[in-house]
Amino acid sequence: MIDPNLFTRLMRLPDAARGDLLEFLGATPVADAQLAEMIERVATRVEGDLRPMRAEPN
Repeated sequence: MIDPNLFTRLMRLPDAARGDLLEFLGATPVADAQLAEMIERVATRVEGDLRPMRAEPN
């Protein structure tokens, strides 16, 4: 059973990332601490992908 707070964080991830993690969780037992770390890594990666690109001055 997933901790309710972790489930909330998981459900806030974008669809693709959430789907991948839910599929993984369905096949592999994962401790709460490990899941929290996985969610954090995915969230950090997604946030980095969403940052607007800035053009560097010439």
